[in-house]
Amino acid sequence: MRDIVVKEKLEKIFYECDMHILRLNSAYKKMSSFMPLTKERYINLSDDEVEHIDQFLFRFAKLQDAMGAKLFKNILIFLEEDIEGKPFIDILNLMEKLELIKSANDWKKLRDDRNELSHNYENEPESMSLVINQLYAKKDLIVNIYDHIKETYKNRI
Repeated sequence: MRDIVVKEKLEKIFYECDMHILRLNSAYKKMSSFMPLTKERYINLSDDEVEHIDQFLFRFAKLQDAMGAKLFKNILIFLEEDIEGKPFIDILNLMEKLELIKSANDWKKLRDDRNELSHNYENEPESMSLVINQLYAKKDLIVNIYDHIKETYKNRI
């Protein structure tokens, strides 16, 4: 019974992440014509371009949140790992040990980059463009981490 509940939970999480990736990829493609950003380019973004960036950043954050808060723990439960009461860093290290992620440091760096975005402001075009460029360049990394976890799940069911 527990296996069924965990599988159902994972299927819902995979669906949620798939939807975030679909929208993330759409925004990523639309941004390709004006990336990477410079300070000058950032200052002169059109309303449509700002919307694409907003969509990208929103979906990147939502995907990262869904993976970190839901997917990581539930895939470990599915694999019958004991994670009760473990801090997130221990969960990351376990995921690395099980080769679900290549590097716990990669994930921490993704989080640091995203957190840096929340400390920058629209009236700081140079730092904002730098952070947006960093996240844009890491889209494939976060999607590849997700794809690897999903593939691991499919191979075990």
